[in-house]
Amino acid sequence: MRGFITVGAALAGALIGIALGPSSARAEGPGAVALSRFEPTPAGDPLFGVPSPFIGGHLVPRGLALFDHAEDPLTLGGGASPERAIVGSQSLLHVGGSLSLWDRLLVSASLPLALAQSGDGAAAAAGAGAPEAPSSPALGDLRLGVRVRLLGDDGDPFQLGTSASLHLPTGSSDAYVGDGAVRVTPQLLLGGRIARVVWSVAAGAVMRSSESPSTLAYGGGAGVLLWDDRLQLGPEVLAETMLQGGSLSLTARERVEVERTTSAELLLGARFRPFRPSRPLAGLVVGAAAGPGIGDAIGTPSFRAMGTVAWAPPAPPAGAAADAGANADPDMDGIPGARDACPYAHGPASADAKRNGCPVEDEDEDGVADQDDLCPHAAAGSGGGDPSRRGCPEPAQGEQGPAAGGAGR
Repeated sequence: MRGFITVGAALAGALIGIALGPSSARAEGPGAVALSRFEPTPAGDPLFGVPSPFIGGHLVPRGLALFDHAEDPLTLGGGASPERAIVGSQSLLHVGGSLSLWDRLLVSASLPLALAQSGDGAAAAAGAGAPEAPSSPALGDLRLGVRVRLLGDDGDPFQLGTSASLHLPTGSSDAYVGDGAVRVTPQLLLGGRIARVVWSVAAGAVMRSSESPSTLAYGGGAGVLLWDDRLQLGPEVLAETMLQGGSLSLTARERVEVERTTSAELLLGARFRPFRPSRPLAGLVVGAAAGPGIGDAIGTPSFRAMGTVAWAPPAPPAGAAADAGANADPDMDGIPGARDACPYAHGPASADAKRNGCPVEDEDEDGVADQDDLCPHAAAGSGGGDPSRRGCPEPAQGEQGPAAGGAGR
């Protein structure tokens, strides 16, 4: 456990150092901002945007494709100034994968692709020239993540974990999908399962090395499991609070001042596993979520909707670990450990519960166990011995059986 904590802290510290260090890729061009505030959780997590301490086994690969559509994520003006829809809508496709290790560590990656965007574009912000809608597809910033569960096990009511995500500046600097610089997000994760309810709470900071303001990101949610855990329904809330004011470059001639503010999004989501756990495609998960944005901060949509298809093998049902332990066969004698009187010593089955699975001791090697052998130190012989006294040799000619038997003992 101490080793996992040390590794998690070292990784988080390294990523924070990268983010706070000098960056040659400063956000100076029009639209040099990752506009969307929604980051999908790795496949297997119970919620869409609130990460959890979930790990889910060892060497278990998972993946997802999530389509996310946001309305009015960037509008300026209002009041005395006419409202300008710089980005009136934005549709992103997130493709991601993860791998669990030792049931304590999860590594993941996610890459967004802007499929379509609409709006007046950056030219409208300057009030000159024809509107330029950012409508062509564009690659976003690659996210690399690592997560460590510090306390609890999958399925426990309370679990504690930590994570760190590193965003690399792979996104286009003029299409509102990339910051043009590194950013890092360390987080503290809480979660668990209580009866048929799964829950997650997360809090962390989005620290940017670009000129865009850094933020405090947090959220929480829960889901109710129905229909043998194949259907999940529940809400979640995502929020961000700016840690400082700043400005955002929209064009080479215009920067927009932004004040410290808090924005949030409310989502109501559903996930469904079409196939039962015993079927080959039990890992298939489909889901959808939608809800309004709260606040008018840059990147907060008036409404967001999403749909996802994922591959995430289901976790074993509650009590499965205990069942597996009871059915284990440490000595490999074909008798489950729960019924084996000698679970770590190979032995045959027996109707006697006290001797079931225990090795047979036969000192005289006549095929009769010592506990059943009336003459354990004298072999019965090839002829089967004295039929009146099990395990004893036949008495010599002229000898009485009882005397021979007494000598055997």
